[in-house]
Amino acid sequence: MPSNAAPPLNEDFRLVEGLRRQRPGAVGHVYNVYGPELVEYAEGLLGDHGRAVAAVRAALLALRTGGADVPDAGTFRDWLYEVVRDECRRPERGRRRIAVIGAAAAAVLAAGVVAALETGGGDAAPRRAPTAAASTPEPSAPPVTVSPAQKDEQEKKDVKEKGGKKGEPAGKRPAKHRPGGGGAGRLAVSDGGCHGLGVAGLPRSCPVRLTAVGGTVHWAVASVRSRGGRVSASGAGTLKAGRSTTVTVVVRPTVLCYMGGGGGGSVGFSPGGTATVSYTCWRR
Repeated sequence: MPSNAAPPLNEDFRLVEGLRRQRPGAVGHVYNVYGPELVEYAEGLLGDHGRAVAAVRAALLALRTGGADVPDAGTFRDWLYEVVRDECRRPERGRRRIAVIGAAAAAVLAAGVVAALETGGGDAAPRRAPTAAASTPEPSAPPVTVSPAQKDEQEKKDVKEKGGKKGEPAGKRPAKHRPGGGGAGRLAVSDGGCHGLGVAGLPRSCPVRLTAVGGTVHWAVASVRSRGGRVSASGAGTLKAGRSTTVTVVVRPTVLCYMGGGGGGSVGFSPGGTATVSYTCWRR
C-alpha cells in the first residue's frame, strides 16, 4: 500500500456521507481525493499504468450502487484499497477460468478425435479390445515323469533331513530343537540368592540357578524388569536333563533407589520361568 499521507478525518466523513446518500458527484469527489494513490497501488499489482487507471475507475464506479456497504470514516481509506485490490484480481480470475475451460474443452476434443479414430471416422462400430478369453494360451510345460527308483531316493532324502523314519507321518516325527525354542524338558529357576541384597554405592551381583527337568532345554534370558535400581542379566544355552547353570544378575543403585530406600525387579527366561530380585539402598 503506498505511504501517501491520509487526508483529514473530516474529509473522509464527507466522502462516506456522500456515497451512502448516493449524492451526485460523490464518486468523483472520492477519485479527486484518493485517485492518485489508488492508481499507484493498482499499478504495483498489475504492472501497467493504463490497466491500473481502468481498474481504479471500474472499482469507484461500482460504488454508485453500494451505498449501504460503505464503512465508517475510520476504516474508509483501507476499504478503498481492498475494493481496488479485488478489482485488480478480477481479470486474473477470469483468465484462470478461461484457461480451465479451455483445457477441459481440449480434453473433450482430444477424446472425440481418439473415438473417431477408433471407429474409423464414425462409419464403423467401435472395435472391442480383445479379452483374456480370446487370447491364445501359452503352451504348458510337459509333465515330469519320476521313476520308482527316483521316488524312493527322494523319500529317503526327505526322511534324513526331517529326522524321522521312512513311512512315518511328518506330524509324528520329533521336532528339531533350536536355541531359545524350549525342548522336551522344562526349566526350574532358583533365585534365593537374589533376595534382600544390600546395594550401597557399588553394583552388587547375585546368582540365579537354572536346572533342566524332564529333558533337554534350550534356554535364554527373555526379559529384564527393574524398579528403583537398575537390574541387568543376559545369557543363553542348552541344558541336558538334570544339568544346571548359573546366570549372574547385577543390580546397580540409582537416585530413585536411594530416595525410596530399595526396589526390586525380575528376570524372565525362555521357554518359561522367572527369577525375582529384591534389594535395599542405604542413604549416604
